[in-house]
Amino acid sequence: MSELSTASLRTAARLLHERDALSKALLAATADLAQGQDAESILRRTCDALVAASPHILLAWMYLGDPRAEFIRPAYAAGRARGFAADFTLGNSPVEERAPTRRSLTLARPVLARIRTDPTCVPYRDAALDHGLESSISLPFGTADAAPAGVVNVYADDPEYFLRLGAEPFRAFAHLGQVALEQAELRHRLQEIATFDHLTGLPNRRAMVEALEREHARASRNGRPYSLVLFDLDHFKLINDSYGHVIGDQVLIGVARAAQSALRDGDWLGRWGGEEFLALLPETDQAEALTTAERLRGAVGSKPQHADDWTVEVTLTAGVATYPQDGQALSRLISSADANLYEAKRSGRNRVLGGGGATSDAVLPVATQLRSALQEGRLRPAYQPIVALSTVQVVAEEALARIVGTDGQVTYAGRFIEAAGQMQLIHRVDFEIVTQSVKRCMAQVRDGGARQHFVNISTELLRHPELVDQIIQMAQQDCGACVDDLGERKPLVLEITERQFLSDAMQALAALQPLLDFGMQLAIDDFGSGYSSFRYFADLPVAYLKLERHLVGRLRTEAKVRTIVEGIQATARRLGVITVAEGVEDKQTAIILQDMGVDWGQGHFFGRPQFP
Repeated sequence: MSELSTASLRTAARLLHERDALSKALLAATADLAQGQDAESILRRTCDALVAASPHILLAWMYLGDPRAEFIRPAYAAGRARGFAADFTLGNSPVEERAPTRRSLTLARPVLARIRTDPTCVPYRDAALDHGLESSISLPFGTADAAPAGVVNVYADDPEYFLRLGAEPFRAFAHLGQVALEQAELRHRLQEIATFDHLTGLPNRRAMVEALEREHARASRNGRPYSLVLFDLDHFKLINDSYGHVIGDQVLIGVARAAQSALRDGDWLGRWGGEEFLALLPETDQAEALTTAERLRGAVGSKPQHADDWTVEVTLTAGVATYPQDGQALSRLISSADANLYEAKRSGRNRVLGGGGATSDAVLPVATQLRSALQEGRLRPAYQPIVALSTVQVVAEEALARIVGTDGQVTYAGRFIEAAGQMQLIHRVDFEIVTQSVKRCMAQVRDGGARQHFVNISTELLRHPELVDQIIQMAQQDCGACVDDLGERKPLVLEITERQFLSDAMQALAALQPLLDFGMQLAIDDFGSGYSSFRYFADLPVAYLKLERHLVGRLRTEAKVRTIVEGIQATARRLGVITVAEGVEDKQTAIILQDMGVDWGQGHFFGRPQFP
């Protein structure tokens, strides 16, 4: 074999080895590209990977920005010839417009150049050669919409380097970089979607929590106050029901704009959820926060919202809390604002409450106790017997929520139910008690029992249809075929109160329908407490009516009350509704109720609530 052939083989072998090493190095670097969180970090990683791929590559630098910018300068450079990039500037003169970097951006494709002989490299040829740069390839990168957004320029010490190896490895690497860039852009857009409310354009709850955490940390370090204003729109559900959700959405948008106009630069306003908004006021004490909250209330309430052809009057109620006096911990501060909002709504709405106006100091420890009980399975139902007054035989039982402390002490519902309401835990309490009661009921059904099982249910639970579905599925799974054997009416009775449900009987029926379709029965609780209306007997499938305990307690001494109860009982009998007297504490009351024809009785005279 001739010396020329041997040399050619060696050259070819070196070329293959170089191309293979380059491809492997670039392939290995693609994992680093995927780690980039934004366009700049990805292009920086691209430069680092290219320089590390071969000793012949002396420089890689990036530009990110407007392809038509007046001047293009390297934003980042890697390699032994970084000094060249430090002084590099490419203008937009006719000569410079023909340079490889400019042409690559314009054509949106890689451009190769031999620096020593290529006339388009004239603007920077001498400086490049002084740094040992003989050839280059320009690799354009774009955003997700394919518009060029930047370029990476790679320089080698051999004029034939990119021609001999071919542009393909660099094209492939540029493609991988492009994919990584597009993924970063997509992540950025998803992040924006994830942190901004799509309707109002305000930061959403997630973004507000992050802002709260930053501000709380700053205030903790500096010992400076800040305040929260938590507000929601009064009777917004009525607006949605009356005008429709499209109008409701327009009202929310208008309220967001009005509220923003009432805040200072540097204040934050976010949509906390539904019709609830949260304003974060940095460097703001309690007095300033109350003034700001009143300004918010005035901005929203003074000007009706115009939506399509409708004019909608809107008012808001707000709760204010200030660090540090209303809470040292962020969670405590939010709870204080929420408690103040709840108290303001309860005392009449369209008002602002703060400065310790709510009973947050009393509520929060109880709420903490309740949360722990929910997490640790210490919220349990105690069951009180219900008897047939004619036979004094137990025919049913009611599940009553109790917290069992770690020391065995029992806390009655009356001591924690208000805290549950203020801390928005009512639905979790209901779900725990209902599910445990359903399990007990189904177990008794499997054993041949026929008792009715009463359990209270609130509107809060029904606002979580996924929890309602879980209750029904659990009942079906626990009892299997025996559920169907029970027929249309299951021995599960839902107690509702007019205070919560019956302002709109049809709405109540729609909310309860999945449970009623399953076969659960309906009882009206606290009948006679001043809220009840006989009209609801016509609108709802009521099977049981529970007479309110205070009314029952007056039977022995007040003839007028006995007359009222006799009238209720007569109506119920004609409608086929079973009556249950609550709060029966003595034998005399039980006899009076029996003589009136009341069907069942419940109270300490017949038995106290007991854990199974």
